[in-house]
Amino acid sequence: MGGGTYALKSAEVRSRSVYSKMSRQETFTSRSLDPEMDIRGKVRESCDSDEHPNSFPVIIALDVTGSMGSVPHELIKGGFPKIMGKIMGENIPDVQVCFLGIGDDVYDSAPFQAGQFETSDELNEKWLTKVYIESGGGGNDGESYSLAWYFAARHTAIDSYEKRKVKGCLITIGDEPCLPSTTESHIYRIFGEHPQSDVKADDILSEASEKWDCYHINVCDYAGSRSSTVNDWQQRMKDKLVTTQSSSGTDIPDIIAGIVIRCWKSQNSKSSSTAPVVSPSTDIVPANETDEPGSHLR
Repeated sequence: MGGGTYALKSAEVRSRSVYSKMSRQETFTSRSLDPEMDIRGKVRESCDSDEHPNSFPVIIALDVTGSMGSVPHELIKGGFPKIMGKIMGENIPDVQVCFLGIGDDVYDSAPFQAGQFETSDELNEKWLTKVYIESGGGGNDGESYSLAWYFAARHTAIDSYEKRKVKGCLITIGDEPCLPSTTESHIYRIFGEHPQSDVKADDILSEASEKWDCYHINVCDYAGSRSSTVNDWQQRMKDKLVTTQSSSGTDIPDIIAGIVIRCWKSQNSKSSSTAPVVSPSTDIVPANETDEPGSHLR
């Protein structure tokens, strides 16, 4: 997957004239897991081609529980073209994006959804709007963000790493702690395979990090600003945690763009003296234990 080009102007026009006038329910029409987003027994590929010889895979994993459904809605209304505009402005070639929907594997009917890696504006919009915003979750003080790491580690094939040892960029977004593990039976239900045991979040994050540069954006709303949420992510992600300044996450597009640019620069500067410099407007500052929530972006 990943053919075509991203037509920024066309995407911006659709965002303003079409998606900005539609409600969330009108835009995201799935009322269950779309069969094309079902990852059972499948692998998502980010491949080099004559058109895109230096593919750079990016995973954007969206929490679709509770109030977090506002984030994908804001992306389709203009946030994603803004992200791509900043990335294209840094002359980063051949970016291929895969959208994921993340829920709660204990309570939700569709705790994991996976699109394809795509380059074109229209195909990126196709997969983003296929996400089922279940608005579920449960009372277990967390969501199943580690399913994104499991997917990246065991259900992707990326030429950037296999051919050039360039890691992909994986960004999870949410406002809850990460559930500490996923049972073997739930892994089978979601991915169609039996791991040898329950999958611990820290273990699968370590495995995914072999081929992916993994970040988490903590949305600093009521849930995201709780000490239990902040401490969980600080301990797990260290300098790969970024907290929004806005409680509604309006700065998420700038943060995503900054992360992607930073990842690409760090992976490619080793082999190229002309790697782009991260612009001040998208530079990110890692969280640390002494910072207040919402202070990690400049």
